[in-house]
Amino acid sequence: MTLLRIHPQKYRPIIQKINKISTSGKCSFSTRSANTISARNIDSGAGRGVCVGIPLIQRTSTRSTAWSIRTGRSERRTYATATPADAIIEDLTEQYSVARDEFEIASEETSKNSVYAADDRAAAAEELQKLKEMYGTAIAGEYGEEIQRRVGQRVRELEQGILALEERAREDH
Repeated sequence: MTLLRIHPQKYRPIIQKINKISTSGKCSFSTRSANTISARNIDSGAGRGVCVGIPLIQRTSTRSTAWSIRTGRSERRTYATATPADAIIEDLTEQYSVARDEFEIASEETSKNSVYAADDRAAAAEELQKLKEMYGTAIAGEYGEEIQRRVGQRVRELEQGILALEERAREDH
């Protein structure tokens, strides 16, 4: 890390805030990146530099001279543990992606009135049927409410899209 000289006139508010956080009142600054300064509080009474705490100063914008101070407390993002429903939802999401792709292909071919449009609509309906079977089995299980809440809307939307596509094809012929 390179040392950064902070001009006392310009950055006095930053230094004052750090000194309020600091127990010793003396800080040394170093840069972490172009927009980040770390400040170490040095306890000179110990005969050597001892880090008492490390506030983190970050520029709020690359075009601004405004800086924000975060204390050295852990601000690590906590992640929820995966539930057994997540594996089921992942399988449903994969099947949804396949069915959605087939729907988009069928929609494009139906718009063009191509000779493959009917086969593509049948393939989309078949993939939707697989998805609905998987979905029905999944919501009958232990985590049915969570699965229904997280996936149900997408299944219903795709089903309505395929029904509308079939209706549009019937109107065109």
